[in-house]
Amino acid sequence: MKIYYREKSGGIEILRCFGIEGRVEIPGMIEDKLVVSAAPYAFSSHMEEKEELKNACLWEVSDGLGFGREEHVLAGNDVEEIAFPHTLKEIGRYIFYGCGNLRKLEFSDSLMQIGCGAFTGCHALEKLTVHMRQGKKSGVKEMLGEMWQRIDVNFLYEYEEDGIEKSDIMHRRENKSEARLVFPEHYDEAVENTPARILYTEYHGSGSNYRQCFYDRELNYQEYDRLFEMAVAMDKLEVLVDMSFGRLEFPYGLTGKARENYREYIRKNLGDIAEYLVKKEDMHRLEMISSQKLWTLKAIDSALDCASKRKETEVSAFLMNERANLVDNQAETIEKPLNVRNIRRKRFEL
Repeated sequence: MKIYYREKSGGIEILRCFGIEGRVEIPGMIEDKLVVSAAPYAFSSHMEEKEELKNACLWEVSDGLGFGREEHVLAGNDVEEIAFPHTLKEIGRYIFYGCGNLRKLEFSDSLMQIGCGAFTGCHALEKLTVHMRQGKKSGVKEMLGEMWQRIDVNFLYEYEEDGIEKSDIMHRRENKSEARLVFPEHYDEAVENTPARILYTEYHGSGSNYRQCFYDRELNYQEYDRLFEMAVAMDKLEVLVDMSFGRLEFPYGLTGKARENYREYIRKNLGDIAEYLVKKEDMHRLEMISSQKLWTLKAIDSALDCASKRKETEVSAFLMNERANLVDNQAETIEKPLNVRNIRRKRFEL
């Protein structure tokens, strides 16, 4: 991999990258200096390279993966994933302009300065992974403000792990040190009322409201969870499934009331949700339904029918086992009151 760079404010600014793969991983240091910024148009195919790289320095490293293959400029549609180092504080204007295949971006809460138009044309971008190393503020709000499509954001609260034994870190992450959130799409369209000769605007998706859950660059989780009722009315099943299961599995900042709201949505729509998960072959979330004790016989029979039609043997076996457990549990629940009445009757007879 080759990186063209220049020194800026005592640090390194990335100008251009050349490589083999569509994933770009920027180092935290070059020539013993911290990488602190990425220049305007750095990953855009619209940069005039001859002019921008005229006085640039070159850093090169061989990873052995591209033996016999020619490196090319990693810009435009050739970029699929980018991982910035924790040292990066700024990205320039139109840095990803025209990156139509960029799907994932990884960075830390050090990145606070976002150049205007940075995500112009990034219609395939679907996931942000944010390493929260210093606090609860980040540049995510500014990024989301430039994109209309659904974006999944994973917040990894690493600063909360300071002083924790390594053996305990995984336990913390499994419970409260990570949040997996969905910010739905939003768009509007002009609709004509021909008889009245009036144009009015129709708004679709709850994404615009979800993007307003940040206060001083910090996400307000209670506000985020409060909007779920709106999302239920405006968004598709797959979005709501990812929202509710994501919050239940990674409950950072999740209150008891919000938790019950997500559980109630799953419970009320369990038939449709179970069929959807079977079609997606999502065993993990089917198992989550079991761990949350949300199954009903009607829902599990519907899911079994779907799995049978699709010849999903593994899923069918799991569901049949869960159905048997559910029937046994319901039988025990019915028997216990009867046994109590029998005991009382015997005592009365004595």
